[in-house]
Amino acid sequence: MRLRISPAGYVLLTGDLVAFLLFVYYGKLAHHLPVTFIGMLETLAPFLIGWLIAMLLFRSYSPRAYESAGRLLLSTLLTWTVAAPIGLVLRSWWTGVPITLLFTAVTYFITLAFLLGWRVPFAIVLALKKRSSRTVM
Repeated sequence: MRLRISPAGYVLLTGDLVAFLLFVYYGKLAHHLPVTFIGMLETLAPFLIGWLIAMLLFRSYSPRAYESAGRLLLSTLLTWTVAAPIGLVLRSWWTGVPITLLFTAVTYFITLAFLLGWRVPFAIVLALKKRSSRTVM
């Protein structure tokens, strides 16, 4: 299986990584924890592993996954809905801290908000670019 990512897919991937970093950064601040590179990496790694597994499963960065705003929304929801539990289980296993319903809900919905908070504008810009390129022809 070969993964093909277009330039727009790399922009999408970069934005997603920034969204994950911001989630972890603000989470550390909200819990009055030190914001260090290692601390951020320890918190982020299980969720990035989950995201990697889910994005390979759903081919979340293929052009088809974001050819329309609806597909991008569906791809985001599917990918994060699979990735979040994987990340939560890995985090619990790694830290020895049990998974709680409150942490699960906060992690799922706040991270989804960070992802959609930048992916929705991405979809709008992509749609506008497609529309303008069709009117030029």
